[in-house]
Amino acid sequence: MAKYFHELTLEEMLKQHDYTYMYSDDSRWYNSGRQQRETINAKIEELGGWSDEFVKLHNKYCPKPMQISEEWLENYLLKQ
Repeated sequence: MAKYFHELTLEEMLKQHDYTYMYSDDSRWYNSGRQQRETINAKIEELGGWSDEFVKLHNKYCPKPMQISEEWLENYLLKQ
């Protein structure tokens, strides 16, 4: 049975997410990608916020130039 995006596990969301949505000229693709990104961020917050584990999971599926750096995570954790 097909699931809606918000019903997926975090890993399934990260695997299916279109990381290049912001480059689309089609507003439907852009809006869909933005909504997916918001859903992913909400799921991460629900699970306690960004952690080393979530960054590794994100980077597993994200194109290399868009991956989250250790420096970003350190800054994020300092703000918490």
